[in-house]
Amino acid sequence: MAQHEHELIALERRGWEALSSDGGGAYYREHLAEDAVMAFAFGVLSRDEALAAMESAPPWASFELIEPRAIQLTPDSGVVVYRVHACRAGEEPYDAVVSSAFVRRDGSWRLAFHQQTPTG
Repeated sequence: MAQHEHELIALERRGWEALSSDGGGAYYREHLAEDAVMAFAFGVLSRDEALAAMESAPPWASFELIEPRAIQLTPDSGVVVYRVHACRAGEEPYDAVVSSAFVRRDGSWRLAFHQQTPTG
């Protein structure tokens, strides 16, 4: 696996870690591309809509990234794909297939597209 593929998986994991604390909004304000979109079963969100949703959602109590893989598209872009099993206090477990597309802009990786497809 190429070095930046390890970096992208680590970035994705740090995003989940941030969403498991009160730091999700701050993390994604720094790491989301300005033109980012996020696709969920309930709809597609712009960067600002996604940040507002993250900041109002309760934190994850636990999560597991299952079989994460990264695919290099170009030297400055790649996609991370995996399954996730996550839980929030008092809620049913959440299982989904996830993909996140990253682009390197001004020397830093930015999340440009993210999609979650629930499997449960």
